[in-house]
Amino acid sequence: MPRNIRKSTVSKYLIRRLEQIGLKHIFGIPGDYVLDFFDRLEESKLELVGCCNELNAGYAADGYARVNGVSAVSVTYGVGGFSLLNAVVGSAAERLPVIVISGAPKTGHKVETNLLHHTVGDLKLQSHIYREVTSASAVLDNPEDAPKQIDETIAICLRLRRPVYLELPMDMVDAPCKSPSPSFKVDTTIRSMPEIAGEAVNEAAARLQKAKKPVILAGIESHRLGIRDELLGLVNHSGFPFCTTMLGKSILPERHPQYRGVYCGLSAAPGIRELLDEADVILNLGALMTDMNFGVVSGSLPREKMIIANSDRVAISHHLYPSVSLADFIAGLRKKLPKGKLRKLPWPHPSANLEKKYAARKNTDITVKRFYQRMSECVDGDNIVMAGTGDALFCLANMYLQEDVEFIAQAFYLSIGYSLPATLGVKLAAPNRRPVLVIGDGALQMTAQEMSTIISRKLNPVIFIMNNRGYTIERVIRDGEYNDIPNWHYSKLPEAFGGGWGMQVRTEEELETAIARINSDPKNTAIIEVMLDQYDCSESLQTLGANLRSKAKTKTQ
Repeated sequence: MPRNIRKSTVSKYLIRRLEQIGLKHIFGIPGDYVLDFFDRLEESKLELVGCCNELNAGYAADGYARVNGVSAVSVTYGVGGFSLLNAVVGSAAERLPVIVISGAPKTGHKVETNLLHHTVGDLKLQSHIYREVTSASAVLDNPEDAPKQIDETIAICLRLRRPVYLELPMDMVDAPCKSPSPSFKVDTTIRSMPEIAGEAVNEAAARLQKAKKPVILAGIESHRLGIRDELLGLVNHSGFPFCTTMLGKSILPERHPQYRGVYCGLSAAPGIRELLDEADVILNLGALMTDMNFGVVSGSLPREKMIIANSDRVAISHHLYPSVSLADFIAGLRKKLPKGKLRKLPWPHPSANLEKKYAARKNTDITVKRFYQRMSECVDGDNIVMAGTGDALFCLANMYLQEDVEFIAQAFYLSIGYSLPATLGVKLAAPNRRPVLVIGDGALQMTAQEMSTIISRKLNPVIFIMNNRGYTIERVIRDGEYNDIPNWHYSKLPEAFGGGWGMQVRTEEELETAIARINSDPKNTAIIEVMLDQYDCSESLQTLGANLRSKAKTKTQ
């Protein structure tokens, strides 16, 4: 490479690309193999957000990607990369573009015989493992090739909405390379084969026009692909009623007159399951066919009455149409279908739950049911509601969100502890909105230390900790002492972490006091410990537990 174009370095090239795709933050944990890169980050416009451990940094990056559209996380080699791995797998499962940047030993160390710390001796092991769980990976061990590798890897991340992996050896951080171009644009369009797309649209439209009770099941991919407006346009044009999956909750306005709630199989709220069961055609637009989306009974909706359109393919009964983008399929249906009238439904709109105004009762212990009834009146468009993995996921999924409140949960991969560090990422990506997290005490104990990062950065989420002294979601499946956990004084955590404030509530009146203080103090972290009976949980979780127990019993017979 001629010297006159060696005006950048590998790290500066990479950092510039991260800035150009819209990142303002990068999450990470220092370690000797990545310290040189961290020095370059601190010299850049990107803000390096230090977390308490690599797993939490990955969860935070996942939350950031859900709001910002892409994120990045950087760790040291071996102990850092492998600790981060579970979070990256979760991002891959839920279709999130996260750029993983791992420091690594110097390139010359690969031919040495001495074992290096933080490794098992095989310096190709980490890149091999990440290759299995990411959509693209590259080891930046040649400065002439590095710019192209960086561009191609980031482009794949943005195009496929999946995690990617970049490994940066220590001696490559300041290695000279060509300068990045002034702009970096990636075509993220998923291309369709016009003839195949036309056939898919024609077959689907023909079935929908004959249907007496068609229903739209809206899924998360419309959000990931940035086509929510197009999906809403089809809903308005067709007049079909719609519901969402748990993972797709809030992707369309819940105030919409044709919205009926969240479908999650046998644990769905009354009316929603009947709506899907009675439908003669179910138009699945971007919903992932996961057991959690369908209530651990993914086969409960017959495939023969489903039109399943995902990011790049369409399936109608047993007919498969590859190379058809979800965006093109939605646009084609809107053109093909006649303008429809709103269909009258026998089930009330979810907003009907707000008609009976909540009133706190004196000297009455708070229950799960009453807590979420109160929450449905509290949150508004300034909030992002976040659900911990557990009963909170089912309760919040079935709670009506007014004023276009956004909902975030890891509703497929279900890593317990995910939601607290993810709240950090969400808040940094949406600084003008206040996250409201509801998390169980068991989940909180797994990642509680990240509360210190939230508090030290003077962020203002509201965190409700549902204290029933154990893993409720496991108790409903199989009860045992292994589901019990040590009880912490959760409301005193702000004292330990040096900021914010905490309060323990046992009664409905005490919950009102806590809510009043939350509203009067919008700038600080609020920790509300909600004391519950050990076995108090939602009807949805009870139904799910009974179903799983029944399936387990059948297998053993």
